[in-house]
Amino acid sequence: VTSSLDAQRQLVLAARGQTMSIAFYPRKGLICYGSEQAAVKAGLNYDFPSGNNTASSVLGQSQGDIDNDALRLDLDDLNGEVLVLDWSTSPEVPVVSPPNAHLPQYQLMNGAVRAVLYQEASSNNTTKKAVADASTTHLYHRLTRLTRNRFIR
Repeated sequence: VTSSLDAQRQLVLAARGQTMSIAFYPRKGLICYGSEQAAVKAGLNYDFPSGNNTASSVLGQSQGDIDNDALRLDLDDLNGEVLVLDWSTSPEVPVVSPPNAHLPQYQLMNGAVRAVLYQEASSNNTTKKAVADASTTHLYHRLTRLTRNRFIR
């Protein structure tokens, strides 16, 4: 078990040869991760200790249709992938060091968390330009809704 008290502002998750799933619960201020997709659904039945299920003011405001939904990201375990999650309160502090600063940053959890994805397959020169030119929507097309999804219970 890990909590945000264990890290100052970042968490790095990786997958290669074994699956890794990360679920984001913005209304609850909760991020779950594990090597089984079903394990990260644990937050669906979790309530705030106070009993209410609304986003706190610390989590910011919704920026889009999916921002308040619980979402799951499955890392690419076949090609290898690394995800850096940063919950720094200073947006001017870079998420990753300068050699990787060209990688797109994504806002998750209503802007409370910044994410950077690095794919091992992109480390060769032929695909590096494609990754650098990737739209900032790339991550959002890979997210699976856990709430408001009739196929997940």
